[in-house]
Amino acid sequence: MRIGIVGAGNLGVAIGSRLAERGHHITISFARTPDKVQAAANSIGHDASGGTPREAVQDAEVVVLATPWTVTIETVTELADALAGKVLWDTTNPFAPTMDELLIGTSTSAGEEVAAAVPGATVVKAIAPFAEALTGASVDGPRPTVFVCGDEDEARRTVASLVGDLDADPVDAGPLKLARFTEPAGMLVTNLAYVRGLGAGIALVLHR
Repeated sequence: MRIGIVGAGNLGVAIGSRLAERGHHITISFARTPDKVQAAANSIGHDASGGTPREAVQDAEVVVLATPWTVTIETVTELADALAGKVLWDTTNPFAPTMDELLIGTSTSAGEEVAAAVPGATVVKAIAPFAEALTGASVDGPRPTVFVCGDEDEARRTVASLVGDLDADPVDAGPLKLARFTEPAGMLVTNLAYVRGLGAGIALVLHR
């Protein structure tokens, strides 16, 4: 599958690397300089390419949004025409820099705000595991749970399949408005990992 990634930070590169290993073609974008974008593509390997956000989006079958929340709405608004008709996998989480409060919630969610900004796209919310977990060696034990929220069944299935390619366990959580609850859960795990000192090896796991 052709995957465009908007966000060339640690998470974007980690998602791109894992998906490229599974045979997907990756175009990554959105860094301060073209050199940094190309460095991200080189890090991913597997013939990944770097480009502008518009270049990453235009030929993609699925677009992965991995930008800092503070620039997310501005970014997707600028790309709204190119995102029309695309499945947009939103991995963002709207927590404050202190990692102890949400900037949005719980009467709406970052996923819903993204969908409102790009009404032509089909937004699916699925917060990926930490970049450190994606780039580290596989470990024994249950796979981390990733809740997948979206208003279209086929788009949820598409993103769930990609989540599975990350070696995570996708759980269909229903419509996009359920991101109002999955995003706070993501913030809690982030706070425990990076503020409370439990480390990036932790994850939520839904026992079924």
